[in-house]
Amino acid sequence: IQANNLVAILEKLNDPELMVQENDRGELEFKGKRKAFGITKDAEIFLPVDKVEQPKTWSTLPKEFTEAVGLVQHCVSTDESRFLLTCVHIHPDYIEACDNLQIMRCQVKTGVKNPILVRGSSLANITSLGMDEMSATKSWIHFRNHDGLVLSCRSYAEEYPDLTAQLDVEGSDIVIPKGLKEASERAAVFATDKSGDPQVSVRIAEGRVRLLGEGLTGWYREVKKVSYDGPPINFLIHPELLQYISEKYSEAKINSDKLKAEGGHWTYVTVLGRVAEEGGKDE
Repeated sequence: IQANNLVAILEKLNDPELMVQENDRGELEFKGKRKAFGITKDAEIFLPVDKVEQPKTWSTLPKEFTEAVGLVQHCVSTDESRFLLTCVHIHPDYIEACDNLQIMRCQVKTGVKNPILVRGSSLANITSLGMDEMSATKSWIHFRNHDGLVLSCRSYAEEYPDLTAQLDVEGSDIVIPKGLKEASERAAVFATDKSGDPQVSVRIAEGRVRLLGEGLTGWYREVKKVSYDGPPINFLIHPELLQYISEKYSEAKINSDKLKAEGGHWTYVTVLGRVAEEGGKDE
């Protein structure tokens, strides 16, 4: 059956229980208290569920795993012509992703024996679903939560490029201003009000850092002081990632090409761009 309408209607019902049966029209019919709905069934099952390898043993998912996946998600590319960049790289010792403009690597013992690739879109929901167990089979990686819900994601054995050299950034120290987390939250209101992955524009120049979030219904700008006297630079970053970095770390390294922030078990690097003089809301 089609999932979108089923999920949408279930979210709008408050009945603690629904009776489900197949009616005489071949529909899957749901009945609650003084309400009912039916979903048309497809005659053929196109998902080859019998091809999904069944896990035999489960191991406890490291508590840092889901947090790491949530962070690197924001560095996964949406360009389907570049398969590797649409994937999260799960290595025995770390999790990382790169969209060719930014890199995020989180050091965590993942529990896999060999490096694998998993589509970022497939892993997107493991944090919200509260997954706490994992099992890796030949071509799949499986996650299970305490309710017994299992999410199986196709894994790939293609070789991922070594990003270690790109993570080695030398440069000047820059202090991340206090209140940047709250500023990025405010900018995110409009940045998320559009199709595609939300991005906040960050401009650093003349001792100031400026955040700009733009969407279909408006824009938000905020400027904060920062200890930087180099040439003007700018970059785009997912607002949730910027919030995490500014909350967890107070310094970064910056040079003419890249900005690097790291704290604890994670490292983030983004490519920088020089910017021209701007006017209007971008000042």
